[in-house]
Amino acid sequence: MNIKEILDKTELLAQLAEESAELSQAALKLRRAIMGINPTPKTIANCEVSLDEEIADVELCLNELGFHSEDHLFIQSEIMAAKQKRWLTRLLERHGEV
Repeated sequence: MNIKEILDKTELLAQLAEESAELSQAALKLRRAIMGINPTPKTIANCEVSLDEEIADVELCLNELGFHSEDHLFIQSEIMAAKQKRWLTRLLERHGEV
């Protein structure tokens, strides 16, 4: 038996949303540890471990939802390439290099 035989798509989406929120919090906590402006008792290394755990949780949910299939991965890579190009263009424009 596997997870998607026990939980339906709506429950998997809810789990993805929860894990995504936790990933966001872990990223913000790591930023706090790096910046040191708003101190946290967690070390940078602890925060990086937490971030890795949350990434794994999100990836697991995506896998269970079928978003790691070959078709989805191809579409995602195309989208990422376009978004990376747009992001870089915006950064270069902001820094006067375009």
